[in-house]
Amino acid sequence: MTPEDRVARPRLVTPETAIAVAGAVWGLYWIPVRHMQAEGVGAVWFTLGLFVVALVLFLPVVVRYPAARTVLTPRMLVTGLLTGGAFVLYTVSIVLTEVVAAILLFYMSPVWATVLGWVLLGERFTVSRLAALALGLGGLWVVLGSESGMPLPRNAGDWCAFAAGVMWALGTLRVHQDAATSSAAHAVALFVGGTVVIVVVALLPDVAGPAPAVTAPAAAIILGMAVVSVTSSWGILWGARLLSPGRAGLLLMMEVITGLASAAVLVDEPFGTAQVVGSVLIAGAVLVEVLPAAGRHRA
Repeated sequence: MTPEDRVARPRLVTPETAIAVAGAVWGLYWIPVRHMQAEGVGAVWFTLGLFVVALVLFLPVVVRYPAARTVLTPRMLVTGLLTGGAFVLYTVSIVLTEVVAAILLFYMSPVWATVLGWVLLGERFTVSRLAALALGLGGLWVVLGSESGMPLPRNAGDWCAFAAGVMWALGTLRVHQDAATSSAAHAVALFVGGTVVIVVVALLPDVAGPAPAVTAPAAAIILGMAVVSVTSSWGILWGARLLSPGRAGLLLMMEVITGLASAAVLVDEPFGTAQVVGSVLIAGAVLVEVLPAAGRHRA
């Protein structure tokens, strides 16, 4: 256990609450992405700027804490490519498909994380885990697949979100396996790997488009989002080190609720009975995971 764990765990912020709160924040991430797109700064350039600024913000951490430099090992770089690549693909998906579809397809990741935990970590399917998984998948199906059958990807944006979910599940599994490595190192790895991925995407023909002019408002938004992304990602990866991949993935589903609600209010995307029922089911999945853990921390 690292010093950061000994300080954080006895307090109000548990791994479960860190992931759930950060997930709720991530549910609003689409707002600046869509805003910047409307202002002429495409998702690829916005993400590239965000990741570069995030790396600059992490420089003092890397200099001050030698443990953060383990990001340079091959294993950590692969983990960073998975977690950072998932972040990049999810961001791109937001502007290529509906917000609801992007969020929900990404959140198939608890399925992959639970299966990976069972296959690779020997985890057992407990009653609470099966109940949470059933509630979460039920919520996804109600919102995305109740009218058309299975919630399968339909366009490039959907496939980006789907691939991001698979990569995130693989990445957080590796984070959990490397729990002895500090969350600072995992966070740095995410932004290093994500920068590599977004640079490759930006170099592809007819994908990123011409580089936009950087205005003061755009720079301010990118800086603000970099700060939010660094702190929320750090919190999620801290929790992912200490929790099983399936539990971490289910808790991160809080993003679905804030994402669906904000999309309904701000861009007039559908938020009727199906969305309400689906959100309630997903919230139930999160509660099934959080409440037993909260009881253990109070004991």
